[in-house]
Amino acid sequence: MAGVLSAGVALAAGTSGVLDAVERSSIDARFSIRGARKPPSNLAVVGIDGPTFSELRTRFPFSRRLHAALIRRLAADGAKVIAYDVQFTEPTQPAADSALLDAIAAARNVVLVTTEVGPGGRTDVLGGDAIVRSVGARVGDGGVDPDPHAVVRRLRYQTGGLRSFSVVVAETAGRHVSAAPFGSHGAWIDYVGGAGAVPAYSFSRVLDGRVPAAALRGRIVVVGATAPTLGDVHATPVAAVMSGAEVEANMIDTVLRGIPLRSTGWALELAIALVLGLAAPLLFWRLPAPAALLAALAAGALFAVGAQVAFDEGHIVPVAEPLLALALGTISAVAAVAVFAALDRERVRTLFERFVPATVVDQVLARADGVRLGGTRVQATVVFCDLRGSTALIESLGAEAGIELVNRYLTEMTDAVLLHGGTLAGFRGDGLLALFGAPLEQPRPCPARRGRGAGDARRPPAAGQRVGALHRAGR
Repeated sequence: MAGVLSAGVALAAGTSGVLDAVERSSIDARFSIRGARKPPSNLAVVGIDGPTFSELRTRFPFSRRLHAALIRRLAADGAKVIAYDVQFTEPTQPAADSALLDAIAAARNVVLVTTEVGPGGRTDVLGGDAIVRSVGARVGDGGVDPDPHAVVRRLRYQTGGLRSFSVVVAETAGRHVSAAPFGSHGAWIDYVGGAGAVPAYSFSRVLDGRVPAAALRGRIVVVGATAPTLGDVHATPVAAVMSGAEVEANMIDTVLRGIPLRSTGWALELAIALVLGLAAPLLFWRLPAPAALLAALAAGALFAVGAQVAFDEGHIVPVAEPLLALALGTISAVAAVAVFAALDRERVRTLFERFVPATVVDQVLARADGVRLGGTRVQATVVFCDLRGSTALIESLGAEAGIELVNRYLTEMTDAVLLHGGTLAGFRGDGLLALFGAPLEQPRPCPARRGRGAGDARRPPAAGQRVGALHRAGR
């Protein structure tokens, strides 16, 4: 019951979104543990960076003639796809706009970007979709979806009927992209690594021909802002700050590789949470508490290692819910053990107080090994005592008076035994069996008498006087 309830509470917390921040942080940690992958050989970034401004001696936005010149350079260098992450929505000088259109038409492999999507996926890039199609270009949505903590972790398939920039770039490169892996929440971006993981070159250096053509030939080249002053920066799981062009490059790489990082199904999540929720209660049921606690911690560590291995293979296994289930299961198991121990101690106390003094019960319960089945060898004194001639005495007194006499006798003897730390082992008629020295040893054990017999117990004076008086009264 404790395990099932723990799993249920953990799953409810995960469903309500309480654990979302913890889960996202765990994914960031898994990216960090996995480390950077080998840089993709089919991607490159041409960044509008700080050196570009100083070398070109101009400010942003650049004249579209510069963009046209860069497109012609990339086409000449053999770029497979030119993914231009600079938005050309508003018209500028007609001559510059015409130069850009001519360069795009000559390249025939340019994908443009926009963040302004109208009904049905309509855009105003370069004057409208008809003009874009006339020059052989395509447009993709360049918007990103930061999560509530402003971290870019997912990418959409489309927005308002316009496919994402990364999807359009991948399709232009010859990849068929299905919408199924994206789901309703988007697909996980499988980042190559932190900032700089994708090969990057300066806009001005490429424009001047200082970057060898071999570095760009056959690659998808993402052109975009990388200078922090341009404001196109984002937080990612692998870097606190990453330029928009690098984020797009990682999105494109993710789509090209078929969305390799995917979440596990809800059925597996439920099963894992239930197993870890039940783990601690089952361990505490079968093992001593210290060993069970260590085993529960080991189970949590083993699960964390397994989640990392699964992540390295492309599977995102939730860890917040199962680990919460394990923690709650451990706490509830410890609480259950404590409650059962308290109930057991109370049961033992109630049982023993019928036969031994309360002080002896306290000492028994305080022993490290507690009360257990089995036996141990101790030095003890056993007392067998009954009324001499009780049968004739009771016959002479009558039934009522005889029973009263036996009851008074057993009461006095019981008080005397308990007063001196003895244990009542039982009654039989007018007979009494008492034990001294067990279940706890007494500081002054009675010496055994040599010869026949089990040994005589020293009769406490007070008890002896009271029993002797009782015998005389009976006679």
